[in-house]
Amino acid sequence: MDTVDKIEEYLQSLEEYFFSSLSAATTDLPNIHEAVNRLWLDISRYGPGMPSFPEVHLPALGDFQVPPPPPLLPPVELSLVEKSVDWAKKHPWIIGSVAVGVVGTGLWAGYGTLRTRRKNHHRVKSQSNERRQVVVVLGGDAPPALPLILDLEAKGFIVIASVSTPEAVSALEQQSHGYVRALVLDPNEPATISVFLRSLASTLSRKFPLSSSGDPFASPASHPYIQSVICLLTLPTPTPSIHAPLEHISLRNTYLPFLSATHITPLQILQAMMPLLRTGPARARDKGKKSIIVCLPAIDAHVGLPFASMQAMSAAGTLRGIEVLRREINLASLTDQTESMKNIKVVVADVGLLDVGIYSSVRPQDNIYKPMEDWSTSEKLAYGPAFVSISHTTRPLPSRWGAFTAIFKNKGLYGVARAPSNTRIFVDNIISVVTGGRHNPYFFGLGTIIGQTKNWLRGERFSIGAGDEPPSDHL
Repeated sequence: MDTVDKIEEYLQSLEEYFFSSLSAATTDLPNIHEAVNRLWLDISRYGPGMPSFPEVHLPALGDFQVPPPPPLLPPVELSLVEKSVDWAKKHPWIIGSVAVGVVGTGLWAGYGTLRTRRKNHHRVKSQSNERRQVVVVLGGDAPPALPLILDLEAKGFIVIASVSTPEAVSALEQQSHGYVRALVLDPNEPATISVFLRSLASTLSRKFPLSSSGDPFASPASHPYIQSVICLLTLPTPTPSIHAPLEHISLRNTYLPFLSATHITPLQILQAMMPLLRTGPARARDKGKKSIIVCLPAIDAHVGLPFASMQAMSAAGTLRGIEVLRREINLASLTDQTESMKNIKVVVADVGLLDVGIYSSVRPQDNIYKPMEDWSTSEKLAYGPAFVSISHTTRPLPSRWGAFTAIFKNKGLYGVARAPSNTRIFVDNIISVVTGGRHNPYFFGLGTIIGQTKNWLRGERFSIGAGDEPPSDHL
């Protein structure tokens, strides 16, 4: 304890000595400041004078305006080539890698393609001739049917045509190149409908062409499918129908068989075709819409001429049934989830007079009176003069000069016949509907665009041939 007390006394004495020394040293500091001030006053009062300096006047700067910065130079627009070159200079390794990859991929793809082509040469050659689209022609022995069938075959379709007699089967198939199959369907015999449908189902499983060797039946993956149905059974046959007043026609014995052949039988076939048109491979939609084409006589479908009641009633009934079928398909396509109904198009073709080379060798005057042989006496007296006055026939004249000279010749002719249209027009219009206008891709595909436009403008009902426009109302 004595040691600690001694240390504290020593520090206290040291602190007192430090403060006393500092006070003694700083007592004269204010006197120094006063002495300096007094010296400066004495010099300025008693000393020599200071020289006078000239006054310097600086001009006023006035309002100072900061000049605007210079305008920025517009960026230089580089072209696509210059940008590509600039980017390539900045990324040489990427360019090199891409080039090596492209060259390697090209060499690998070329080698693989060449190897595949050599390996599958024969298989590809056989598949290139494979046809799967089928066009069913009802009434293959009708006058305009033969050029239509042969042209469909030339366009790459398989044609299944119905004929009324077994003799016509071989006659039709011999004129084809193996892609036409003729089946018997007599529209006057309803019993042949079921036979025709069974033969049609069997034909759809056959291999085409018919002359091919090996198994005659195709594999299920390559079965043909129906692309279009063309009905010619509703057109007038070469043998004229009965032209007589409605009073004379026997509805049970005469009209019912005619109605069955031209109205009931075609609609029965179309009923059986509808399930086949709804089904088919998925890639069939890439070939265009499937179609149902019904050909009707133009005048009978538009108006009913006197003494042609049978044809007019049958054509009107068929036309109305086809129109209802079209509306049903269009309505069902709005709610069909499979979209199969959207792929079916129903078209009516009003066919006028065509140049099919069939003209009667009997004189027109004899043809006028022959249908009147079975009329009763009262019917001849009542309807005979009117029937004769409108039933005159005139042969088509071979030239314009012949048409001009016929005006001055008195041969009992009441006028000059209207020239029939070329059958080629009928064939081109029907094939345009079947293919959707894509059957003639000439001039870098421009023909396809024109064909599709014409097909769209033509609509769901159009006319072909001479006399295809509807007569005036006063007739």
